[in-house]
Amino acid sequence: MPEGDSLVRLADRLRPVLEGQELVRTDFRVPRLATLDLAGTTVLSVRPQAKYLLLEVDADEGLTVLSHLKMEGRWEEYARLDGAGSPVTPRWRHPGWQARCVLETARHQVVGFQLGLLEVLPTAEVPDRLDFLGPDLLDPAWEDPDRAGELRAEAVRRLLAEPERPLGLALLDQRLLSGIGNIYRCEALLLARLDPHRPVSSVPDLPGLVDLARDLMRANTVPAPPGRPAPRRTTTGVVPDDGAPYGVRVTFPTARPERRITPPYWVYGRQREGCLRCGGPVSMEAFGDTSGEARTLYWCRRCQQ
Repeated sequence: MPEGDSLVRLADRLRPVLEGQELVRTDFRVPRLATLDLAGTTVLSVRPQAKYLLLEVDADEGLTVLSHLKMEGRWEEYARLDGAGSPVTPRWRHPGWQARCVLETARHQVVGFQLGLLEVLPTAEVPDRLDFLGPDLLDPAWEDPDRAGELRAEAVRRLLAEPERPLGLALLDQRLLSGIGNIYRCEALLLARLDPHRPVSSVPDLPGLVDLARDLMRANTVPAPPGRPAPRRTTTGVVPDDGAPYGVRVTFPTARPERRITPPYWVYGRQREGCLRCGGPVSMEAFGDTSGEARTLYWCRRCQQ
């Protein structure tokens, strides 16, 4: 399932294609939206929130197209004009039956394939619709030190509301803190040397863990250089720092190299190669409870206590 950084990169990719543009044709291929026509409206904003993508248009009193990719979803853009400005028919890279939403401007066609969730609701109702989410780790409000303190405190408060809950499960609960997914759950806990099975209440520096997870995600929202594909996600760009949470500081490159030799993850998906930190075996297990679907957990018994 895409994580919060994927939605930031998706919004960054779609924003120059859609934002400020008039929709000349729309096609919603889900039964409850089949008669909806947003042609003639203008896209006011394209933004992510946690694992959701929000496209706001100026219809009537304002509408927002809300989508969630779930496991298989994707948004893709296609040119409607060739280099000479002549019309072309976009050739989709996926079967037509997978399309759930088609948005066309004069120059581009944007298609949502296999979206796990697709809704259109009044923009004024969006805050209530997403009110269940915990603090979004990639919310721009974190850049304000005062707001960052409030968001961090709220995330910690929500995590500690169930003090005996296993830490590895609490981190994936979007009601507690949002945007983080399985990859960052596994990687943040490895870098913090925390056993995912230990209770939340036993974590020595919960605010520091929130910051570490957030920094790992932020480092992967660096835009791709012009004309380059999206960089590969990685969590290995860290350096020792006794003053940082859990003794590691995440580095923030201004641009990613075209090729990387270093493996992208410390422990995620490394059940065959072993832990990148200590070389020990990586345990893999289905880890879940009644509150949600079990996800595959990767962790190092040697590093994580």
